[in-house]
Amino acid sequence: MSRLEVIALVLSMAVVGLSFGAAAPLVSALLEQRGLSEYFTGAVSGILAVGIILGSPMAGRWVTRYGARRVNSLGIAGQAVGFLAIGAAMLAHPAWLFPARLLLGAAATMTFVAAEYALLTGTRAGHRGRVMALYGSMLGSGFMLGVFASNPVYERLGLWAFPAIAAVALVVLPLIRFGIRLPQNPPASGTPVETRHRVATLPWRLLALALFGSALFGALDTAFSGAYPVEAMRLGLDRGQALELVGMVALGTVIGQPFSGAVADRIGTRATLVAVCALGLVVALVCGWLATGLPATRPWQAAAFVVLGMAIGGAYPVSLAMLPERVPPQALARANAAFSSAYGWASLLGPVLAAGLIDASIGLGLLGWAVPALCAVVFAVGWPLAWLDRKW
Repeated sequence: MSRLEVIALVLSMAVVGLSFGAAAPLVSALLEQRGLSEYFTGAVSGILAVGIILGSPMAGRWVTRYGARRVNSLGIAGQAVGFLAIGAAMLAHPAWLFPARLLLGAAATMTFVAAEYALLTGTRAGHRGRVMALYGSMLGSGFMLGVFASNPVYERLGLWAFPAIAAVALVVLPLIRFGIRLPQNPPASGTPVETRHRVATLPWRLLALALFGSALFGALDTAFSGAYPVEAMRLGLDRGQALELVGMVALGTVIGQPFSGAVADRIGTRATLVAVCALGLVVALVCGWLATGLPATRPWQAAAFVVLGMAIGGAYPVSLAMLPERVPPQALARANAAFSSAYGWASLLGPVLAAGLIDASIGLGLLGWAVPALCAVVFAVGWPLAWLDRKW
């Protein structure tokens, strides 16, 4: 794979990250200011995951039939349309956010599956962890830029901020399409019968740990982007301060992914994922303890959130690099679709679970622990699952 192709593919994920980061935290904060419940806000955030879930099987089939270039371009164009729809929904009625975010999720999964498949098939095994870390870091960088820029841009442009993000996607679309010169995949009808049988059956036990890493990233990333602004604002922070803390998590995902990818290429993907889960569990507990002192502890919380983001982001490229280690090349497109679907299901549950924990924490006098506690529980699951992965 040429350097230009790698740049085009990782730029695709930067666009998706920008749309995610600019939409979810800002929309959540705006809905909180409008007086809507944390459950409505969590549902709006989670509906994006439904689009990912519904779009993943289709994306896997389309990549096999039409090639990564066309499917990836369709996803980027869909991001632009989705952002225009979000702006229109905020202007008309918040209920219209549900179909708008559904469309955004379906478009995102087209880029997820197409770009990941192209990079995994075009990268040598010894460099795969670092290449996927670069890919994931660009997703995180776009997300971080979206989080930090969304509030000042909204203060300046109002609801015109959403068409502005759509315009960014449309501007870079020709560059991305020009950069990808990947060969089209052979049609499914030309595949031998025995190969089609192998593609139809994925080794789910071997994929369990990789799918867990995808689910971890999806659940915790969307819990922070979709629900944490609500928790932070109820702790006394204003909208800008709440989005800054979410941005610290995004910064951590950018920092952590290259590091975890390099470590995975050296010591293996399973051992790296176990270490990431250990780090995440410890730091999540520290973040919960610090959150009870907000807003006075905000500088310390920001630093801890960077480290927590490193653990959350670090799981993504490592688990993604597991896929070609555990499935035959003919099944990789379907494995990528399953990976994206796991992210989607977890992204659906993450904000909703976080909203429920926020509600429960108020009654228990533990506001501030909700999202960090969710992180701690998810990271703790990684250890027994890694032990089972050795047995399987």
